[in-house]
Parts: sequence; structure tokens; C-alpha cells
Amino acid sequence: MTELFDARLVAGQDPNASGNGDAAKGTQQDVYFLTSIEDFPPGVGDLGLTHDDAQGFHDYVKQFNTPNGWYKDGSVGQWIYEETYDNYLDDFGFDAAKVVYHSGHGAMASDGVFSIPVGNDWGGDHWTTSNDMRLGNEYARYVFWSTCESVRVKDGHTPIRTWSAANLGLRMIFGYETVSVDNGDYGKFFFEEWNRNKSFSTAFLDASWRISHHQEPAVTACGSTQAEATDRLFNERLFDAARSSTTWWWWRWYNQSSLRERSLEVPAGARSAKFGPAGARDLAAAWTDRFGAAARLTLGANGAREAVLAAPADTDRRLTDDEAVAVARQAIERYRLAEHADLALDHIRYDRHAGASADEQVEERIRERTVGFVQLVGGVPVVTPDGGRLQVGVDNEGAVTAIADSTRPVADLREAPAVPPRPAASRESRDIEGLFGDALQRRLRRAASGGRVPAAVRAVPASTEVGYAVRGDDAVLVARREVEVDFGGGLAKRYVLEEPIV
Repeated sequence: MTELFDARLVAGQDPNASGNGDAAKGTQQDVYFLTSIEDFPPGVGDLGLTHDDAQGFHDYVKQFNTPNGWYKDGSVGQWIYEETYDNYLDDFGFDAAKVVYHSGHGAMASDGVFSIPVGNDWGGDHWTTSNDMRLGNEYARYVFWSTCESVRVKDGHTPIRTWSAANLGLRMIFGYETVSVDNGDYGKFFFEEWNRNKSFSTAFLDASWRISHHQEPAVTACGSTQAEATDRLFNERLFDAARSSTTWWWWRWYNQSSLRERSLEVPAGARSAKFGPAGARDLAAAWTDRFGAAARLTLGANGAREAVLAAPADTDRRLTDDEAVAVARQAIERYRLAEHADLALDHIRYDRHAGASADEQVEERIRERTVGFVQLVGGVPVVTPDGGRLQVGVDNEGAVTAIADSTRPVADLREAPAVPPRPAASRESRDIEGLFGDALQRRLRRAASGGRVPAAVRAVPASTEVGYAVRGDDAVLVARREVEVDFGGGLAKRYVLEEPIV
């Protein structure tokens, strides 16, 4: 019988290969450099959680290497990203460290050029673009764009189209196909997932999935051959200082199809629930008994269990969605995963990949389907992306590759709310649109503080419903919706509106 590895008890592994810096510099530093912007120049809508996002990344890596710098808001200028000064004083800028991380606004034009607004107009305006960047000819090897539309892979866009001129030696680029959610947990979640022995790309994609199932994270990797690029994309998990060839590019991304109708009906009676303890030892023991030595088992920071059973098969077979769902249901029965939780089929997540060189384009394929189930509490679904979920990975040969389970036994259902209502929440609890309206106005006031009044707001499809939000050991009945706010000038951002129903 194998043991369940408890990632919560581990101080953390060092992601820097061999714990060393760039050999050319002869130092153990020059590994990390970060930027984040919340307060933008007039005319650009402000954000609220980008510093928190970068903080999570910064706080993890500083255990092992002191970052060269972390520039914020008005200190962030074009020079950081552009060739002339991107290795200023051999320490500061986006080509002055092995791993660089930016959190802020981003947008991509129809011609594939990626743009970000910066915090000051040092270069004559407060924008810079992928066309102006030349990264990797000095020390950068991994670039994290925690922004919207930074690594587009659909509708005629490819990473090689956007980043080929800028990439002079980068190994990997991380970003988003879609507009992304303003959230402070990306950096923290990335290392939580990585500490489960995942590759960089899988950790990045899974961290994003814990925040929203409606955005589409994307990662690209480079290499001298197709095999090298794909191996780096799917398997690399230590930051390496070696410059990469950019002959071949390979990229992967997540998207999903919803399989469940959402409801705004407010259930009668229960308003909150109490879960059993996160990571209860009986659950952990049950998993070690069920999966045995054939699986790699981990217990995550929120008590979620994960079993890795096999790598997805590299095959030309094409599994159907219905076949994947049938395999997932069989796995639930085989491993007795529904003994403590009522489950409903929720979605299928697709792990897609494609690649290209200057002379060849390889069309996208689905590497793996992950069939997602949602926990029902008194017949009402959990709406938190990072809790009350069971996910079963199925490859194209119909083999179960991994199972992730954040469901928990319900200890008690209550008619009283688990949290007190806001003082201003005087409107009728069943006026759901009114709750969303109040929450949206609070968001828009913050966004407009920079002088840009949002041009439009739209609800993200299939993101609106009433259900239970997981908050520690409690489940709180809420109305939840994601909205996309258009700031004009090509910029947008998504926000989660989540209001308790009391």
C-alpha cells in the first residue's frame, strides 16, 4: 500500500534547477524578477488584485533566491521589457533574470501583436508590445504573463506568430487565450500545484482552473526539434538557465464544454452547511487503500486528494465525449468515490495541444479529457471552482490517467447563514439580479478610479447560478456570476460576483 503524500506539510521544493543561477553570471541570484500594476495612468481601468497575484509567486521563490526586484505601479516603465534596457545594470528588467513574472492588463490585436499598458510614460507613452521586445538573448528563459490574451492559440492566432520575433532563447511562455479573471491567487496556486510533482505547464493550467473554469490558460515551449519542444512543454519542472532553440514551438491549453443546466432558483430551507474536516484521515486512508502502490497520491493545501495513475497515451485514436463520461463513471464506481458525496455531471475539460516551426504547422489535437462532476449539498450544487469537485482524466485510449477530488462529507445543513449579511444588504434575498447589480457597482467604482469608465459589461456564458460556495469548513448559499468588463482600448478583465443569499 502506498502512502498519501501530504503537500500541506512540505515547506516547499526549490524550482530552480540545481539551486543555481545563470552560469554566465557566476551567482546564485539573477533568477527572478517581477512586475505588477494595479494603479494605471489615466485612461486605463485600474485592477485590484495583481499585486496579490505577484506576491504569491514572490513569497514562494524568495525562500530560495532573493528576486532581483519587484517593480509596481508607477515604477513599471517600457524600459523593463524592451531591448535597450531590459537588462539594466545586469539586474533589472525582463531579460535580467531567468524567470520573469508580470501581472496586469494585456490585450492582443487581430494581427497577433500583444500589448500591455505600463505604469508610467517613460518611453513617450504608457504601452509596450511584443514587437518591441527581445527576450532570451541575455538571461530570461521563462516568461509568465498573468494577463489577458497573452498567449493566444485560436482564431488564427498562434504563439509562434505573436512571440517569434521577441523570443531569442526563451524556453517557455505562460499566459491566456482569453480574457482572465482579476484574482490574487494565481502565483500562490501555481506553486501549490507544482509541489504536487506536476510539470510547469500542468501546474500553471491547473492553478488557473482552480480560479475559473471559463477562462482558457495556455503555455508554449520551444526546442530544436518537435520532440524536444513537446517534452519541455509536458515535462519540464525545474527552471533551467540554458538557452533554448526556437526552431520548434509547441503549446497546450485548457477549455471546456458545460454539461449541466445552471439555475437561479433559490432553494427553500437550508442556507449553509458544515463539512467534515478537510483532509480527514479516514478519507486519506480510504484513498491509500483504494489506489494502492500503482498511483502517486497527494493531499493538497485545501484537503483535496489527487491520484496520478498514468501518463496520457500518445495515440492517434479519437475518444468521444460520451465514451469519456462512461469511463469516468466506471472509475467513480470502481474506486467508490461517491460514498460520501452526491455528484452531478458538470463539464468536460479538454487538454488541447498543437505546434509549429517556421515551415510546418501541426493541427490541434485533444491529448486528454477531464470529466468534471460537482458535489450536491442538499440537492444544490457547489459553485466554487476549487472545492466540491471530482475530476477524472481520461486519455484517448479510454484509460483513467488521474483523479482529483475536493469533495467532503456534509456534517450538517442549517437554515441560518454561516456568515452575517452585509449591513447594506437590505434587498429581498430572492432578488438575484439586484444582488449582482450591487456587487457589480462596487467592482466598477474601483475600476473607474483610474479615470476610465468601463465601456460595457457582459455576463460570461454558463457562469450564473445559485449554489454553495466553499469557505473553509463551511458552505454558504450564494449567487455567483462572472462578468467581463470592457475598458475600451482593447482592454478587458473578468470579475467574479459572489453574493451570499441570506
